[in-house]
Amino acid sequence: MSFRRYLVSTAISSWCVCSFGVLCDAQEANDRKLDAKIYDPFLGTYRTGSDEFVSIGRTERRLYYFEPRSGIIRGLKPDSEATWSAGPSLMVYSPAELQLTFVRNGKGDVTELVLKQRGRANQTAKKARVYREEKVTFQNGDVTLAGTLLVPSTGGPHPAMVFLHGSGPQDRNGYVSLIRLAADHFARNGIATLIYDKRGVGASTGNWAEASFDDLAGDALAGLRLLQSRGDIRPRQVGLWGSSQAGWVMAKATSLSKQIAFIISVSAGGSGYTVAQQELYNVETEMRAGGFSQAEIDEVLATRRLLFNFVRTGNAGEYGAAIQKGRQNSRIKDWLTPPPEEIDRKKRDQWFLALDIDFDPVPLWARYEGPVLQIFGELDASTPVRQVVPIIAKALASRKNTDFAIKVFPKAHHLILEAKTGSDSELERLKRYVPGYFDLMTTWLLARTNVEGSTPDSLTPASRAP
Repeated sequence: MSFRRYLVSTAISSWCVCSFGVLCDAQEANDRKLDAKIYDPFLGTYRTGSDEFVSIGRTERRLYYFEPRSGIIRGLKPDSEATWSAGPSLMVYSPAELQLTFVRNGKGDVTELVLKQRGRANQTAKKARVYREEKVTFQNGDVTLAGTLLVPSTGGPHPAMVFLHGSGPQDRNGYVSLIRLAADHFARNGIATLIYDKRGVGASTGNWAEASFDDLAGDALAGLRLLQSRGDIRPRQVGLWGSSQAGWVMAKATSLSKQIAFIISVSAGGSGYTVAQQELYNVETEMRAGGFSQAEIDEVLATRRLLFNFVRTGNAGEYGAAIQKGRQNSRIKDWLTPPPEEIDRKKRDQWFLALDIDFDPVPLWARYEGPVLQIFGELDASTPVRQVVPIIAKALASRKNTDFAIKVFPKAHHLILEAKTGSDSELERLKRYVPGYFDLMTTWLLARTNVEGSTPDSLTPASRAP
């Protein structure tokens, strides 16, 4: 999980690496921010045929196109306000291979989109009203969280999921729209979903950079209580979904509430390693993928261990000397954390001070009483899959409720996209989610919940399979 977002102040460098090393949206695109009033109506599911859909998600600066059946995902580049185009992969936009034009009716509502692909006839996709969206706010102490609730159009009450973020300044849509697209999939299959801006992001108050795991867990549980208070939600069937850093947050949440009905954890930290252990793994993996020598990797890892000791004890001597020496090597200086004189241990505006670097989530998982689905990608460069799977499996199997499942998708990146190496250096060239990822989640959850009023037309064909 590369926390190479060195928050000496609350400012974040433009090249920051967020969410276990995944490129943040600021680096992905140097475009203007999208106006939510204009572009949020573009979001949602569009029906291209009797049982075919496409989904549109977004981040702060970009729209995303997703085909649920094939798993294809593309970042979209604006040609105009209404027309966007996609290239051959997630973040490669040229040559253009797909063009989408959003169409509004006389009232200004987005009703359809027109798809143009090379070698194919133009196709019109109608906006599918398979769920409704509701803007909501909820409180965790003096922090106000703002989000969107996706409620299935089928009869309720519905089971529901609260979606948690990975690290960094994520809004309710998540990096490369991974939260929005997953929430869309769940809502399309009869499960209500709550997505929200992390504290200090978008319309939420507070400061994510100073938030502890307890703070973030409290935010998610406030969302859970909001859902439980609604008449259209089954109060005993509300769970948590989270990826990446959210693994630690969800583990914390299990110690703060007995009301979490189930948990789906994707590529998550907190599956068996502490923050410090996983940071060392991620740094080593990414540096090796970047062609660094073992000696260079060992030097950086040594400085990181000394940083952690400095955080624990306040002893800056060895750490300061190691950073000063490392800065003389131009090849590794970008991998070094700040020198001790730039770190104010009284402030929680650096991840290694805000988060509990020695938090061991395993005992909490062993005490959690609900069903758990753990999903990993075989090539994950951020989570040490081979090491943590036996640890989390042992913890979950030790419980009275042994209802858990662990799935490791072959050749999958941290984001569960098909990959060759798993390194974030190939992220922009990735093209689709691994087959079965989305349907695994809803099939697993639907087997453990009650979804009333669903009709064949309301569900995607794969999700209706037993």
